[in-house]
Amino acid sequence: MSVVTEDRAAVRVVGLQRLSDVFVRAELEGEGLAGLGLPGVPDEACVFHFPLPDGGRDDHGRWYTLRSVSPCRTRASIDLVCHPGGVGAGWARRARVGDEIEVSHSNSWFKRPAGVGWQVLVGDAAALPALARIVTETPDGVDTEVVLEIDEVPADFPARARVRREPASETGSRLAEIVAGLVLPDGPGYVYVGGEASATRAARKHLRHERGLPPGAYGVLGYWRRDADTFRRTWQANQERFEKAYADAAAAAGGDDERMLDLYEATLERDGLL
Repeated sequence: MSVVTEDRAAVRVVGLQRLSDVFVRAELEGEGLAGLGLPGVPDEACVFHFPLPDGGRDDHGRWYTLRSVSPCRTRASIDLVCHPGGVGAGWARRARVGDEIEVSHSNSWFKRPAGVGWQVLVGDAAALPALARIVTETPDGVDTEVVLEIDEVPADFPARARVRREPASETGSRLAEIVAGLVLPDGPGYVYVGGEASATRAARKHLRHERGLPPGAYGVLGYWRRDADTFRRTWQANQERFEKAYADAAAAAGGDDERMLDLYEATLERDGLL
């Protein structure tokens, strides 16, 4: 029986499916899922604490989008990218039906305004599960284009959108380049970008400053960092500086989240922390 301990829900793997050479889908079940306050939106995600090869558990946790959720909120699936390295990818390669995972926290970031006529969704392999669910749950009448920086699009990607594949780069993300080349429809719409953190940061700057899109017309989320280990060490060594930069930016921005990000990122870049 699944239980919640210390705000964590224990869920059991009840199915595994190899979707492609890149993706594995894990079907999960547990009564505790319903107690995590899932927001019930297309990109809802939870923090997964995967078992480690040495028998321990990843206390840091990794965010994964729930690719599907049952109406009773006790069953869900996640799609994992089986790339070299990585805690989640390593678990996916050795996972078996009956394994248990701990799950904690929930959140969402996709905030498409009501009444838009179109959306353009851009992402890499890490963002693909969220983009697929967004497409599936998009209301009729919203014209949807998806641009994926990925070598292979899984066969089950929903057909309710125009999908363009851009080859992934071995040397770095191309998301900023892809976003800069977008041709956006006229009228009210929404652009959503998800992928590697430095690339999405550049994409946000382009949409805000080069395109001049107003806040609310776009959303950008860094799903992962190419330099994650280096950044983690930088954060640990300079945590007070990061926190002060954030507090100063928030105070100066006066409630404008996009201006706050501009100021925060500018300070970190100036100080060599990004």
